[in-house]
Amino acid sequence: MGNELKINLAPTIEDLSVIEKWLKKEDKKYKSGFYCNWNIIEKSFKSNRLISLEFNNDVIGFLIYSVGDIYIEIDIMEVSLDYRRNGFGKIFLEKFEDVLKKQNVLAIKLFCEPRESELFWRKMGFIKFPQRGYSESDLTFYKPIIEVKPTTENPNNLNKLELWDVEPYQATNIGPRWCWDIELENGKLSKPIIQPCNINWNLRWTNNGKIVREDKVKYFSNSDNTIEFSPFMYVKQLKE
Repeated sequence: MGNELKINLAPTIEDLSVIEKWLKKEDKKYKSGFYCNWNIIEKSFKSNRLISLEFNNDVIGFLIYSVGDIYIEIDIMEVSLDYRRNGFGKIFLEKFEDVLKKQNVLAIKLFCEPRESELFWRKMGFIKFPQRGYSESDLTFYKPIIEVKPTTENPNNLNKLELWDVEPYQATNIGPRWCWDIELENGKLSKPIIQPCNINWNLRWTNNGKIVREDKVKYFSNSDNTIEFSPFMYVKQLKE
């Protein structure tokens, strides 16, 4: 099946017409789908932010996206009703991720709509966003598409990075929400860290048992080392 499937990064106006046709059919027959967002879909096509999925040269799916600093946000992704429950959505996403990796994109973000699609996104490895204090849906998810440093519940007390989900003045008497063991070579991490966060949250770096720095996430960024890429914290190096 995989050999018969391909994604088209530059679909034609004819491909768009095919998508419109089956979206209209879905809307008329089941009162569901994304035809209600047709103006957004058409605008994304004109902005070259729409890709399609083809099976035996038939357009059976599409995806539109927005571009962030270090991530891509999937705005809409759909496979035609006639081709669902065959693993096409999984393959579509995997092929899209392969393209993004070649473009040095680090993560994917999305709003899970409809709510019933949450199970699919979780199966694809997506993680729920933490509450960041913004007007953000509880159905916001993300997925790093590069190998990243995992969090740990039992950090190395000599070398670690700790992140609280509160501001510094609130972090005095509570423990951190996330911890990472830190291994540095010439100031660079063995694997980078990608974590959704509020830029005002408290971040602490401990090196050789000594607290090197503790401050808001945004103040860890400087001209030599930026870690603030809203809505993500991206840490690939730490220097005193």
